[in-house]
Amino acid sequence: MPETSGSGRTQADKNRSKQLSRPVGTGTKGNAKAAAARPQGGPRRSDQRVRPRQPARADGARRGGPRPAPTRPGPRRSPTALLTWGTAGLVIVIVVALVALKVFGGSSTPQSGPARTPASPAVVAEVTHIPASVYNAVGVTSDVAPIYPPIAISGQKPLTFTAPSGRQLPGVFFFGAEYCPHCAAERWAIIAALSRFGTFHHLTNMQSSASDVDPNTQTFSFYKATYTSPYIAFRADEYYSNQWDPATNDWKVLQRPTKVEAELEQKYNSPTYFPSLSAGEISFPFLDIGNRVLSQENYDPSILQGLTREEIAAGLTSPKNPITQAIVASANYLSAAVCAIDGGQPASVCTSSGVQAAMKALKLG
Repeated sequence: MPETSGSGRTQADKNRSKQLSRPVGTGTKGNAKAAAARPQGGPRRSDQRVRPRQPARADGARRGGPRPAPTRPGPRRSPTALLTWGTAGLVIVIVVALVALKVFGGSSTPQSGPARTPASPAVVAEVTHIPASVYNAVGVTSDVAPIYPPIAISGQKPLTFTAPSGRQLPGVFFFGAEYCPHCAAERWAIIAALSRFGTFHHLTNMQSSASDVDPNTQTFSFYKATYTSPYIAFRADEYYSNQWDPATNDWKVLQRPTKVEAELEQKYNSPTYFPSLSAGEISFPFLDIGNRVLSQENYDPSILQGLTREEIAAGLTSPKNPITQAIVASANYLSAAVCAIDGGQPASVCTSSGVQAAMKALKLG
């Protein structure tokens, strides 16, 4: 197995924070090329958590205790009376069932979220221009929010992509889904980190599914967004949208990975590097930084619950804010990973104390 380092997250942590379910089937409509590009085994899902099976009693099993004595039969009722009481009983059963359905949520159909809208320039500015002093004050720890470091690997062929300028640059690849709450949380850290090395354009507003864990987590989408940098090239594959398709009984596929992206997912987003996955499963979020550092989520999305994008972004100037600590500590780890693949540029970022702390923790120095 390739050497890895830097992951301080236990299996129990992963099972707790990622409520994942069945793998999506590999069947794909369309041409053979599209089918080949689909990740083998399909991505693991955040929704539809498996409910424990209730123990069943064998048919014909005897109940314990003494058998009750026979009772004297009561007065006979007329067929009309029986029909009346039977109807009343049926009505009561139906009413109780409807109440239970409303209280406990009988529908398992996921709920679509709102469509993408242009992101507020003011909010984007707050996320992409977090003060250097905040990065250094936070470092890679949090007093409130558990931080899950990425893993550093070695012995792999460096990942490169063609940048918008036409140059071949160290590559960063993100695999996510718009309905996914873990992806929603991770995008905040990714945008913050990569904005230290370049510029995002055309980010859009997005929120995770209302029927998933940590519902309606406010975030952004990388779909049709672009990124320019003199140091790295960034690609994002938002595989699923946040729109449910009753015709297929699944989330609508938004972007299918290219052949290269699918190969990255199959090789690195696997049990070899993430033991919580089963063979043939691929999960999101997944981040590959130059085939040198791999990451899933870096913090739990529950910390963002009930907050608007404006509220999350506005707090990013306060290193004491738990949300800031979660996002910024994660961003320091991701920044250190970028510094490890781009030659340590720019020096103002890569030599900062927050990034140096992450480099040391990941053993990238």
